[in-house]
Amino acid sequence: MTNPAPSSPRLFFRDPLVFLSVTILGILCLLLSVQYSYGIGTTTYSLAQYIWRTWNESEDMGHGMIVVPAALFLIYHDRERLLSITPKTGWGGLVFLIIGLLIYWCGHLADVTFAGLLSLIVILAGTVWWLLGWKFLKALSFPIAFLIFAIPFPGLDSMVALPLRYLMSKLGVVILNLLGVPVVLVGTGILSAPDAAQHLATGQKFAVDVANPCSGIRSLFALMMVGALFAHFTLKGTWRKWALFLCTPPLAIAGNLARILMLTIGTVAFGSEFALGKNPLEHPSWFHMLAGYLVFIVALLGMMGVASLLGRTPRVALKPSLQTTDPDVLDHDEDRY
Repeated sequence: MTNPAPSSPRLFFRDPLVFLSVTILGILCLLLSVQYSYGIGTTTYSLAQYIWRTWNESEDMGHGMIVVPAALFLIYHDRERLLSITPKTGWGGLVFLIIGLLIYWCGHLADVTFAGLLSLIVILAGTVWWLLGWKFLKALSFPIAFLIFAIPFPGLDSMVALPLRYLMSKLGVVILNLLGVPVVLVGTGILSAPDAAQHLATGQKFAVDVANPCSGIRSLFALMMVGALFAHFTLKGTWRKWALFLCTPPLAIAGNLARILMLTIGTVAFGSEFALGKNPLEHPSWFHMLAGYLVFIVALLGMMGVASLLGRTPRVALKPSLQTTDPDVLDHDEDRY
């Protein structure tokens, strides 16, 4: 008589996607239940309350609402490859998980909300690595890393928005003068040049200020998120995907520059009220709103152009004994992203 075989813990991992869903739910419960930080008020709030309020109130982070659904779709889209991986315990993930918990705890003690949000991604990665193995974590590396786009980064107004305002206004002045529209730069304002013949002072004919919303910070992070998805689905090879992703910031800047030029030329041709609106920040005109779409049109066209060029680049040659003309073999290693 033989003893029954002990139950294998791998039965618990029979469907890795189900187990991963349970893991995510556990982390969400932690995110929703713990009163984490005071912020600048007198009452504490959870990380979920903070990030939901930021998504709703901050126009720079409105794209954060679609990050989690997009990450879940990425997992579902790659479900066949995930189910083909044999789960295996990875003890390095336990160390990673402990580090994430320490970051979470230190952020709570220091009242730093950003540390708590970042720690949740580390905890998720560590949990997947520990319970499902390194190969599984590698397969899920992009969906997990994609969650970073949902996190509001502190200090962006001072670190990014203001330099972008200066950059946009300087580039706008240079291009407008090259186009034959005489303008001068005053701070972040693009003003009409003085005209002694017509007795016009600086800015008397028109004036366009590159305010924070016009700096491009709103479109920058949204387009970086779109660029990451676009690269993931359209290109093969890690280096090609990274190359396209790293092109998204300059493409976003180019799109925003086109928008500023459109608004400035519209102001020159049709007047400030038509091009910008009576109160541009609160009630922009339809022309002002239309110019906002130009940012995404220019950036997306640029992404398609870069992707087309990268798709034509030669693949890395194999060793002479392994050379082949089969594209599937040539891209075999690069496709493991």
